[in-house]
Amino acid sequence: MISVLLVEDDPDVLELTRLFLERDLELNIDVCSSVKEALRKLNNKIYNVIVSDYLMPEINGIQLLKTLKFQGIETPFIVFTGQGGEDIAIEALNSGATFYLQKSENPRFQFAKLRKMIHQAALKQKTEETYREQNICVVIPAYNEELLIGPTIESVPDYIFRIYVVDDASTDRTPEIIREYAEKDIRVNHIRHEINAGVGASITTGYREALKEGMDIAIVMAGDNQMDPAYLPQFLDPIINHQADYAVGNRLQTTEYRKGMPGLRFFGNALLTLLTKIASGYWQLMDPQNGYTAISRRALERLDLSMVYPRYGYCNDLLVKLNAYGFKAVNINHKARYNIGEVSGIKYRTYIFRLSRLLFKDFLWRLKEKYVILNFHPLVFFYLFGVAAILAGVFFGVYTIYLKLFVETELFTIRAALSLLIFFLGSMFLLFAMLFDMEQERNMGWT
Repeated sequence: MISVLLVEDDPDVLELTRLFLERDLELNIDVCSSVKEALRKLNNKIYNVIVSDYLMPEINGIQLLKTLKFQGIETPFIVFTGQGGEDIAIEALNSGATFYLQKSENPRFQFAKLRKMIHQAALKQKTEETYREQNICVVIPAYNEELLIGPTIESVPDYIFRIYVVDDASTDRTPEIIREYAEKDIRVNHIRHEINAGVGASITTGYREALKEGMDIAIVMAGDNQMDPAYLPQFLDPIINHQADYAVGNRLQTTEYRKGMPGLRFFGNALLTLLTKIASGYWQLMDPQNGYTAISRRALERLDLSMVYPRYGYCNDLLVKLNAYGFKAVNINHKARYNIGEVSGIKYRTYIFRLSRLLFKDFLWRLKEKYVILNFHPLVFFYLFGVAAILAGVFFGVYTIYLKLFVETELFTIRAALSLLIFFLGSMFLLFAMLFDMEQERNMGWT
C-alpha cells in the first residue's frame, strides 16, 4: 500500500482528485486543504508520496517543498498545478520535486498520469531506501579532467555513501576542483597520487579505501562524465540480490547505445572483446573494455589488488582474476555519453598489441590457477593438444609446400591431406576446450 498526502486548497479539485486516485486499490489517500494542516499531518505520520498544488493562500507548493527539505523530510514530492509555466516547473525540479505535472482540460488523462507518477515516485523512494541500507561507494579515477570532474561528482546520487576521487598526479586544475567539492560534500574523499600510476592503479587505490572503510559495493565511474548515473540501480541490483559479484557495462547491445561511438573505437572494442572472452572465460560478456562496473566486497577481499594491471587493460586483467576465483559477472546494458568534451587516452594502434600480450599471459595464468591449482579440469589438455596439433599442422603444411616447390612432387597429396587432418583435429580440440570453459561459466553462481 502506498500512502499519499494530497494538498489542495480548491475543495472541488481536492475531492475529484481523491475520488480518482482511490480507484487504485494500492493507494491510500489522506487529504488536507492547507499547508498548515499538511505540516501537522506530516508531524504525526510518514507518507510515501506528497502531491501538492502550487498556488495556495498561505505559502505555495514549492515553499512547502523547501520547508520539508529544510526539516530533513525527503518524501517524494509531486507539484500538481494549473498555475505557472515553464519557469515554475524549473524552479520546482531544482528545489527537489520528484515530478511536476500541469493540470489539463482532460481530467482522465491528467489523473492517469498523476497516478503513474505516484507509483514511480514510491518505487524510486523504496529503491533508494534499499540502497541506503548498503554501504555503497563510487570510485572516480581522474587524470587532467578539469572540464568534467565537477559534473561527474555532482551527478553521484544521494544514496551513495562515499565518493573516492583518485587524482592520478594531474597537472591541470583537477586537484583544486576536487578539493572544492570535498569541502562542500562530506562524502567526497580526495586521494592524490604524486606520481602518475595509471587508471588501473587509481581504481585499485579506491578499492583499497573502500575495503578499509567497510564498503559493501564499489562502483567505478570515469572522471570524464561519460557514465550516466541513471543506470546505477541496474548495476547494484544483481549484487544486492546475490545474483552476481561483478556487473559490467555494455554499450554494444543496440545500435542506439552504440550511437556516437567513434568507428576506430568500435572496431578496437570488437577485436579486444573476442580476445578477452577467450582469456577471461567470461564468454557472455559483450563489452569487457567498459570501465563502468560494480563489484561486491567479497570479490574485492579475494583479489590481490597489487597484482592488477595498473594502466589501460586493468578491466580485462581484473576479469581474468575474477573468473579464476569463480565470481559470476553480468552484462548491464547502458548508453554511453560521447562528445561532451572527453578526451580518450587510449591509442588503439598500440593499445591492441600491448593488451593482446597481456591477455595471452593472463590466459595461461588462468588455466594454471583455475584448472590445475584450485580445481583440476581436463580442458587444460584439450587446449594444450589443440594448440600443439594446429602448430604441427601448419608447420607440416608449410614443409609440404616447400617439398612440392623445391624438392619433389611425389606424395604431395598425402602430405597435404595429413597436414589438414592434423590442423582440423587441433581445431576440434580447441573448440571442445572452449565449450568446456563456457560450461564452467554457466555453472558459476553465488555460493
